[in-house]
Amino acid sequence: MKIGKYRFYFAPRKLTYFAIFAFVVYFLGCLPTPLFDSPTSTILLSKDGRLMNARIAEDGQWRFPEMDSTPVKFNEAIIAFEDHDFYAHTGVSFRAIGRATMSNIKAKRIVSGGSTITMQIARMARNSDRTFYNKFVEAIWAFRMETKYSKEQLLTIYASHAPFGGNVVGLEAASWRYYGLPPHDLSWSQAATLAVLPNAPGLVHPGKNRAILLEKRNKVLTTLFEHEKIDAITLELSMEEPLIGAPKTLPSLAPHLLDNAISSGKKGQRITTTLNDKKQEQLTEILARHQKHLNHNYIHNAALIVIDLKTNEVLSYIGNSATENKHQKYVDIVRSPRSSGSILKPFLFAAMTQEGMIHNDQLIPDVPMSFDHFSPQNYNEKNEGAVKAGEALSKSLNVPAVYLLQQYGIDKFLHKLRSISQTHVSKSAQHYGLSLILGGAESSLWDVANTYAGMAKTLNFYNAENKYSSTTWDDAVVFSEKKLQRELGRQSENESGVMKTRTTSKIDAGAVYETFQALLSVNRPHMEASWEQYSSSKKIAWKTGTSYGNRDAWAIGCTPDYVVAVWVGNATGEGRPGIIGTTAAGPIMFDVFSHLSSKRSWFIPPYDELVEMSICKESGHRNTLNCTKIDTVQVHQMALRGPSCNFHEVFLTDEKEKFRYHQGCTQDLRVKTVSQFVLPPLQAYFYKNSHPNYKSIPPFHPDCENLSEDKTFSIIYPDHNSKMIGTVDLDGVSKGIIFEASHPDNSATLFWHVDNQFLGETKGNHSIKYIPEEGQHLLTVLDEMGNQKKILFTILGD
Repeated sequence: MKIGKYRFYFAPRKLTYFAIFAFVVYFLGCLPTPLFDSPTSTILLSKDGRLMNARIAEDGQWRFPEMDSTPVKFNEAIIAFEDHDFYAHTGVSFRAIGRATMSNIKAKRIVSGGSTITMQIARMARNSDRTFYNKFVEAIWAFRMETKYSKEQLLTIYASHAPFGGNVVGLEAASWRYYGLPPHDLSWSQAATLAVLPNAPGLVHPGKNRAILLEKRNKVLTTLFEHEKIDAITLELSMEEPLIGAPKTLPSLAPHLLDNAISSGKKGQRITTTLNDKKQEQLTEILARHQKHLNHNYIHNAALIVIDLKTNEVLSYIGNSATENKHQKYVDIVRSPRSSGSILKPFLFAAMTQEGMIHNDQLIPDVPMSFDHFSPQNYNEKNEGAVKAGEALSKSLNVPAVYLLQQYGIDKFLHKLRSISQTHVSKSAQHYGLSLILGGAESSLWDVANTYAGMAKTLNFYNAENKYSSTTWDDAVVFSEKKLQRELGRQSENESGVMKTRTTSKIDAGAVYETFQALLSVNRPHMEASWEQYSSSKKIAWKTGTSYGNRDAWAIGCTPDYVVAVWVGNATGEGRPGIIGTTAAGPIMFDVFSHLSSKRSWFIPPYDELVEMSICKESGHRNTLNCTKIDTVQVHQMALRGPSCNFHEVFLTDEKEKFRYHQGCTQDLRVKTVSQFVLPPLQAYFYKNSHPNYKSIPPFHPDCENLSEDKTFSIIYPDHNSKMIGTVDLDGVSKGIIFEASHPDNSATLFWHVDNQFLGETKGNHSIKYIPEEGQHLLTVLDEMGNQKKILFTILGD
């Protein structure tokens, strides 16, 4: 043999060996890897393997990723119909070829091809025509596959890639498309019907060839009976089952989670999640029912996530309740950043509790405040003067929250938020300012749910193990592929295989427990405050949030077993009056909890981090000798470092406590020493409106006034019962009216109010600007000693 200028000589025997060697190399290497390279659908499965969602393959086929195994019923049916000798041959069945030849001769046409299941796999993989040459190649491929794969693997490969009519490829897609069932739930009749289709996919069309399909199905069932795979009763009942109807719509229970998986690089894969398909379907119906009511107020979107704290798995994930494109139904709100409203307040409360800066029973100010042109207001636009810290949290009072953030520090709180999964809080302290705690920052339902879950898991694990876990604050798992599970396992184990532990936590168990105790007192929607008296009520620590402009409504609830997080609003950002956390999101959250079974009623207190502390019952601070009413409460151990009570003033008074006296002016009057709870003047001014039992400190007796240090002040302008006309500039903007006062103490601070609305405070030069409103008004001025002056004035119209 000559190649170019070279000549090669082969002996006949060597040529034979070479041919055999070439054939063996071809035989061993003829199979491509993988056998099939067609694009596949992306499918989302529940924790139990039920289909949740599917996305059609790029070529327009419903072709699911290859299955791990094939159900026994289908295996028996396909063998009975296609390949009786499947377990006996090695890829090619000469008995089948013989039977096919005799059948073709008798029929004087080709009625049977004699191909085995393995040869049919080769034909589907090569996508070749039915010619003698292709049959020969398919036979070689079949031999090769029989040496590479087990019989069970070959059946699975066949079932995964066989055509089942229309654009349905593979048993799994066919089972869901035609019967709405997973393959392993098919009846004998259904399995027999599907076994017939790969040989004649056109038979699946309703109204066409129904008699032929029925005949073929019954023949398969009869063969199964003859081979003793089914009994006579099963045969009779199976033949009575109806044939395939119109294709069914595939389930669509978690479309937004499917989109999330595809965007994360899982396109074309079989994705197993942690979701409970029955619970997902049930909660989707609940959300849809609430959505109908929300639609009446032009509120078109809601989202929900439920985390099982026992397993740290997402039980339910509903990204958006909208059903129309115009309402942004494709937006995954669970992952979308939204204004946080008040939903971050418990994190600040827990952080300060952990450092001993506050505890639930401690009074904190709730008075009008101004911080560099920022004047927060409570939702009801009222102030209580002073309020227990736990009550301020349960009532979600804005002014105390801003006060606490100022005490704690914005930078410090930002650092804390970023350490507990608040990934969207990315800007500087200067950017957010004190409005951070009132919704100035953004968060997502995913982040918020995971942070609350981190708090609950901290408490659960600490109580179970008396220590902290390094994985407590890990995000909940929603995709449970084996690879991902292995990676998570490596993260949670050290070299010796023991779970890592540490002695501290981002928020410790004691602080979490105190925070959750405060959140138990949040009034439930449409319920009286006495709801906790009913034994059927579940204990739920929950918090709501409403963003500025009523754009976002939040409700997050925690029990020892679950975290339920709900968001309600418009994906477009449009605000509506009804978008309020308590009334829009809260009812959904409680409805969801009513469908979750809990084994534990409430968290076990972390006794190692809690102590009993004696406090002043009136101020909540550690009691002193001046405190007349004492109480003992359970607090975080760091609360022992907190300040002691300084809200009492000791003075001499008469038996009726009508006047105060100095030692030098009591004369022969019988006096007594009294210690009285006294709040700072501005706090007292508002506090007594909601606490009628609060007593102001009595004035000095007239005979003692000259000896007292009491200093009065006077309002210079306006005069009592004066009438004024507001002035405006040339541009029509009001210039305002300047109120003035004089105080003999140059260092005194005056607090100004008009009609119980706080204007501000002055020091030194006591003048303040007021923008007039037509009508009669009451001006009230207080100083730090509790002295106050009131005058009436009237603003006349133009």
